[in-house]
Amino acid sequence: MGAALKGFEPEIVWSLFEKISSIPRCSAREKKLQGWIEEWAGENGVAFRKDEVGNILLYREPSQGGGDIPTLTLQGHQDMVCEKTYGSDHDFDRDSLKLRVDGGVLSADGTTLGADNGVGVAIAMAMMVEPGLGRHGRIEAVFTVEEETGLIGAIKMQPGFFTGKRMVNLDSEELGVIIVSSAGGGGTIYAISVEWEDPQGWEGLSLQVKGLLGGHSGVDIHLPRLNANKLVGDALKRVSERMRLRIIHIKGGTRGNAIPRSANCDFLVPEGRAGEAAAVLNKWDAGLDKSDEESLVTTLTEVRASRCMSEKVSQSVIALITEVHQGVVSWSPDIEGLVQTSNNLGIVRTEEDAVVIPISSRSSDAEDLERDREILRRLGESHGAQVEQRPGYPGWKSDPSSPFLGLVSQVYEAILGARPRVTGIHGGLECGFLSRLDPELQIVSVGPDIENPHSPQELVHIESVGRLYEVVKGIASSMGVEE
Repeated sequence: MGAALKGFEPEIVWSLFEKISSIPRCSAREKKLQGWIEEWAGENGVAFRKDEVGNILLYREPSQGGGDIPTLTLQGHQDMVCEKTYGSDHDFDRDSLKLRVDGGVLSADGTTLGADNGVGVAIAMAMMVEPGLGRHGRIEAVFTVEEETGLIGAIKMQPGFFTGKRMVNLDSEELGVIIVSSAGGGGTIYAISVEWEDPQGWEGLSLQVKGLLGGHSGVDIHLPRLNANKLVGDALKRVSERMRLRIIHIKGGTRGNAIPRSANCDFLVPEGRAGEAAAVLNKWDAGLDKSDEESLVTTLTEVRASRCMSEKVSQSVIALITEVHQGVVSWSPDIEGLVQTSNNLGIVRTEEDAVVIPISSRSSDAEDLERDREILRRLGESHGAQVEQRPGYPGWKSDPSSPFLGLVSQVYEAILGARPRVTGIHGGLECGFLSRLDPELQIVSVGPDIENPHSPQELVHIESVGRLYEVVKGIASSMGVEE
């Protein structure tokens, strides 16, 4: 084990996580990690299987006398959200994450940590070789691909890839909590066709917004987080209310499931009015509430252009960005404090022939989700955008009377000394698709204490990982009791 994590317990889990952190594994680029897991499995006598999508199955045979115990399936995903601070030179296709310990907290220097879901993968792998389980049944570990960019591995997994009917998803983010439901969702993609024009008679400015906290579009969507795309849209609207405006290029955000931390727009105003536009933006900046976004920085510089969008297209782009509802749309009527439906304007990008604006919507209520998506569809059409809405992905809700949930709750209470909180999460989990593979499958989701996933501020509380590992071991050692 490297110096950064030396002495952490359980050693097997942290040594695995440290190795995982050294391997680039952005969504759709998990092959290096897959190769290492296969190599590790061979070295440790662990059975390995991979499907054509890249999903991995590891399994451990029952202990002596454990053949009648139900199979336990542990599940996580291989990929991570790759976000970095502004100005970082980290190359996610080549570089290892730079792990950093501060007291009882582990983070990464200038990037996301990938505890979501690297810790879950490390725990499941450790269970394949854990010597202290006692009598146990078959234990499986299933690791999917491209969870963060569309749940691709779960969607394409074939029935029979894993055999267990009791599954622990290791992709939630609070110790002492058992997640039994998660949101479904569906995207809306706006494409506004671009008409390029000659910029003569206009002068250019470049507005940049950076340094925001960002965060997970499910877990953090209800927090007081500013959205960089919305800020740029609002700024452009202020200017356009005073003078004509044409966009040269606009870009913001990197992931549909992350609240964008930075955005920029190059735009034109009539010749001789750049100073007036700057004054409007200075006033706008002075009025921003930065109490929760202390690192927010806005900059305005001059820029030249060889072409620009038409005024009509520019106004459509501004209108869509500013009018899309960002954040919580509705709250759950069943679970206090749980978001029911939300939108995230995670990305704006300029292509050769269009400005593309994808909106990620989540909901635990299918009817509410469709109402929200209908509003988004009408909004896009009202501003002349082409609107694409693909079929959404399902939410998930576990049976509250499930014997397996009862077993997990008992183990949790025995190890932590307090009853776990059983609740839902607004984030999307793969459980919705995985539960469709077998109508008899019972699933719960647990995790360590992770904060700020999907952002460079991501961290995991070190002690919580060891506690969670004890819970998982306890579940494996107690399988069959609920029968």
